[in-house]
Amino acid sequence: MFQHPSEFVMFKASPHLPGVELYSARLIDHAFAPHVHDGYSLGAIEAGVERFRYQGEEHIAPAGTLVMLNPDELHTGKAEIATGWTYQMLYIEPDTLRAMTGSEAFFPDAAVHDPALAAAYQAVFRQMWDAPDDIAFVSGFTQLVDALVARYGRNARDISPASARTQQRMAGMQRVLDCIEANLDQTLSIATLAAEAGLSVFHFVRTFSAIFHATPHQYLQARRAARAKFLLARRATPSDAAAAAGLTDQSHLNRWFKRTYGVTPAQYQQQIGTRPPGSSRA
Repeated sequence: MFQHPSEFVMFKASPHLPGVELYSARLIDHAFAPHVHDGYSLGAIEAGVERFRYQGEEHIAPAGTLVMLNPDELHTGKAEIATGWTYQMLYIEPDTLRAMTGSEAFFPDAAVHDPALAAAYQAVFRQMWDAPDDIAFVSGFTQLVDALVARYGRNARDISPASARTQQRMAGMQRVLDCIEANLDQTLSIATLAAEAGLSVFHFVRTFSAIFHATPHQYLQARRAARAKFLLARRATPSDAAAAAGLTDQSHLNRWFKRTYGVTPAQYQQQIGTRPPGSSRA
């Protein structure tokens, strides 16, 4: 499925702790389309160098870099050098991290060069991947995530008082996000979204892009891919996930899912053990 023979992507759902996925990959030619994860993405670059766009900024992440992305933030990913990059990630649902920290965690820095903690991350990650029981897994997970939160997390996002006009604009954009989320399986028009924001079509596109660092179409497609991933993790068939995410058919889902997450829906389900009964092996 990859252009380069040494590329790979592997997902593993934790059998010991709900709301946690483990991910390991080496990528050279593959470039991720703009996408989001419903939960936190916490990882470390093991080798090579990655370039990714997050919150409107380009980040360069060489080996020894910790990558810490907050939920539902659009981002990309590609190799910065010819030999690509190797990395590991933990995808953690917000409720799981909230139960650990007792509050809404927030990571203000997307990439931090911290070779010592990155090396510790990789050692604990390998132990978690092969953990024989929930005691071993949760012990390692708690130790690792606590270290990341203590050093680089915040209890909550700092929000400065906003003007009435800014508050009104953000309320309109929240209505747009709610509209998108409620209608992912439907055909949405730009006029509908602009009306939710109370703006003209062109003003809406410019304002949305400035706030979310992505066009409305990029955000919509990212949310559709995330919805499909959520359903596939809960044993939905790829065709049902495609329909529920508003994608035209399973082949459309295959293309988008591979661009977004590096594997096909069938490969993802095979790796995390959620292939529906009767499905052929990927």
